[in-house]
Amino acid sequence: MEQQFSGGLADMSGRTAVVSGASSGIGLAVARSFLQAGATVHGLARRGRLIDERARGAAPEADRLHHHSVDVGDPDAVREWARGMSDPVDTLVCAAGTNIPERRLEQLTPEAWDSMLATNLSGTFYLLHALLPRLREARGDVVVVSSVAGAWPDHTGPAYQAAKAGLLGLARGAGRDEYGNHIRVCTVLPGIVNTSILDDRPEPPPQELRELFIQPQDIAEACLGAVTLPKRACIAEMTIVATALQSMGNTQAATPTLPQAAEGNTRSG
Repeated sequence: MEQQFSGGLADMSGRTAVVSGASSGIGLAVARSFLQAGATVHGLARRGRLIDERARGAAPEADRLHHHSVDVGDPDAVREWARGMSDPVDTLVCAAGTNIPERRLEQLTPEAWDSMLATNLSGTFYLLHALLPRLREARGDVVVVSSVAGAWPDHTGPAYQAAKAGLLGLARGAGRDEYGNHIRVCTVLPGIVNTSILDDRPEPPPQELRELFIQPQDIAEACLGAVTLPKRACIAEMTIVATALQSMGNTQAATPTLPQAAEGNTRSG
């Protein structure tokens, strides 16, 4: 389907999207943006009912939002859900992710490692695998939400960083394999985003700093732009960082020229 634009705004009318992690953060923002652009959205999350509660207002037509309680890190659950969901799918956004406070290498356990990779990395493969025939048929779009943490060391910890690096490799490989089937694969690599996952940091950042971070809606707008770009063009990868924190590994200090710097908020690290 060739994307159309109306009045300068992306139009997803007639399209059907699957969005993982859609109960909060980036996934929820993507679901709401796609609904506002006219798409039918199937949102996936462990607590699927929250999707309906939080995204319903973005779609005046009640039949365009569908919520599903699915743990994307469970391959059997993803397979069973896909078999029971008969709609065509032309857009897939993989935004499910998690982290833990005990994230340093010496704190990680094999169980925590496996759980992190299941949600943050394997879940994307499970969804791609389950929906690939439909995406091929629709000549669809896939957006994988990775992170700059996949390439730059930061506060997120080795397990999170390994999973996000794996997502970049998975997306690159999928894009190479599937371009002949007219599937576009875009990887979004955000810097620090103001979501509830920050509450799982050993030391959560203060609210005044969170206001400088990328907001979930910023990533949602980037995803919307990627999937509504004319089919002749593909945004293979895009890195998005907060304007006040332009250094990729700098997630704790504002740019010195900003007013906040005068208040002493200039430490790096």
